[in-house]
Amino acid sequence: MRIHRAHTFRAVAWTVTAAALASTLSLGPAAAAEPACPPAEPRQTPANTCPVPPTKKQPAKKQAAKKQAPKKTAAKKQASDKQAAAKKQAARKQAADKQAARKQAAKKQAARKQAAEKQAARKQSPQAPTAACRPPRPKPKPADSCQTTPRKPAAKKPARKQPAAQKPSAQKPTTQRPPRKRPPAKRPPAKKPPAQRKQLKQDHGWRSEGLYIDAADLRKVNVFLARARKAERTISPQVRSIARRTNATVVSFDERLRKPESIKRAVARTMQGDPTMTAEDALARINNSVRYILQWPDRSYVKGVQDTTKLLAGWKNANLRWSNTWARPRGYKAINSAWRANNSGHPYELQFHTPKSRAAQRRIRPLYEESHRSRTTSQRRAQIQGEMNRIYATVPCPAGSQLLNGPRRRSAERRVVNGRQYVRSVPVMTRNTFTAREPLKP
Repeated sequence: MRIHRAHTFRAVAWTVTAAALASTLSLGPAAAAEPACPPAEPRQTPANTCPVPPTKKQPAKKQAAKKQAPKKTAAKKQASDKQAAAKKQAARKQAADKQAARKQAAKKQAARKQAAEKQAARKQSPQAPTAACRPPRPKPKPADSCQTTPRKPAAKKPARKQPAAQKPSAQKPTTQRPPRKRPPAKRPPAKKPPAQRKQLKQDHGWRSEGLYIDAADLRKVNVFLARARKAERTISPQVRSIARRTNATVVSFDERLRKPESIKRAVARTMQGDPTMTAEDALARINNSVRYILQWPDRSYVKGVQDTTKLLAGWKNANLRWSNTWARPRGYKAINSAWRANNSGHPYELQFHTPKSRAAQRRIRPLYEESHRSRTTSQRRAQIQGEMNRIYATVPCPAGSQLLNGPRRRSAERRVVNGRQYVRSVPVMTRNTFTAREPLKP
């Protein structure tokens, strides 16, 4: 059957080629005599004839095989390329390792040669005539010189590499600085609820030992302290000039400015004792924000006080207070005076002491501070007062000091002219001891 089908297929092929040749050669009768086969004849052919296979299925399979073929070849190429790249990379690594091993071997060989040359040079060098008396130096061990290898440079710090041929003894010890400790990051302050903020704003001020000054009055006290620091610059030269002219000693000149905490306690204590008093009234009563102490011996005490008062009155300093306690049978003994500076208009205090009265004042200073604390009981204050009286009873009174009077007191009047404030002194007649008159409010 297979042979029969092949013969029929060949016969059909030859008939087709003959018809094609006849048409090309323009054979009219032959072409006309053989009519073309209708399209339906191949279906009515007998079973013996071989049907023409469909022409569409075979090309489709071939195209699919052709499409799959290039894909397989591309994958094979990629795999082969990867293998070749891996082989090349492995070959490069092997070459690099060999080159590094060669360099290391060359370095070792150079170090060995250098050590051998040094040994040969030491053996060949002639010894000095005095070398026979000295003991021979120990020869370096060749094994150590050969076995020692230069240190490998650190990979992290290539800038500090050192040559391999350098002696290990010639290398300077590298001092590494310790790493700087960074300060811990500051965390932002935790936010407070609004209720606490309002309470802080209301309670902002000054508190100490049960005393309190609110924010508005505290600002006034700070202004007063700044004014005292400014006035001290013009008052101190006058006091030093008086000390030179009267041969007096200025004691505790570094403590001429009263401490701010002391002034705040005095203002708060005054306002607490009299609720109707304002901060301005309490500050007007403070005359010792700037204070000085002049000291003379007992013989020249009276003359020194008289000369000082004359100089201050001549410089137009107004006398605000004069307290002579030398005539008291017990208690504090000295002369305390308050003055108003003519240049700045700020009050200051002058104390006139003898050496023994000043020593007694230093002794009773802790007792005085304890008596003015709010926690001190009345019984303790009575005990303190008794101790202070016993200390001051040992102070002798200079001759004539009980009769010392202050100059004519001058009260200060403040006037505003063209927007500026002026201070004018008005004389007031006094006899022996008087109290300070409160200055007019601005």
